[in-house]
Amino acid sequence: MKKEIESGYLLGKIDELLNKVGCPICELTSESVDDNIDALFYENVNDPSERKKFSFGPGFCPKHLKMVEDHLRAHPELGILGVSVLYGTISDEIMHALNGESIKFGANCQMCAIEKDSEKRYLDLFEQYISNDERLKRYESSISMVCLKHTNELIKAEINPNFKRVQISKMERVINSLKEFVRKSDYRYSKESVFLMEGEAWRIVSKFLS
Repeated sequence: MKKEIESGYLLGKIDELLNKVGCPICELTSESVDDNIDALFYENVNDPSERKKFSFGPGFCPKHLKMVEDHLRAHPELGILGVSVLYGTISDEIMHALNGESIKFGANCQMCAIEKDSEKRYLDLFEQYISNDERLKRYESSISMVCLKHTNELIKAEINPNFKRVQISKMERVINSLKEFVRKSDYRYSKESVFLMEGEAWRIVSKFLS
């Protein structure tokens, strides 16, 4: 019963994300990682097991280091004590690297493991979402678009044979909107209104390829 309640809540989250440019699977995965970053610096940084995970990394990979920096910048109330404590745990590795030792910082990044687990969870959830034709129609008419990586994985899974058709149809609309935006940028047609999809087309393509 708990699983059904959780799935119902998360399926509702996908419905919300359909109103937003981007891949719902990527958005939910990134949100999960960000939540874990927040928990780490809000309450878990003094947990020896968390410091051990960081040391095993050692540290964060470049991608998640950037997410940590962005999160701490957006939440100054967390301060810099927590991140300073963590970096103190890998001070020996930093000095060894300066002395010429080959140390792959972030090779076992704890946030990468969280991201991998979350991505699998939300990919499975979206498979469940598009297994229902009514929900697939809802997705088809939305501004949201599953990225290329997850599109290929969903097509391979063969959850709904209509999904590939929907993706092709959505991308055709996006490309046509992109062309319309370029056309309307010509001074001869500049009085024509630019619609939402036309103005967001470049972002949809960018998110699709990222």
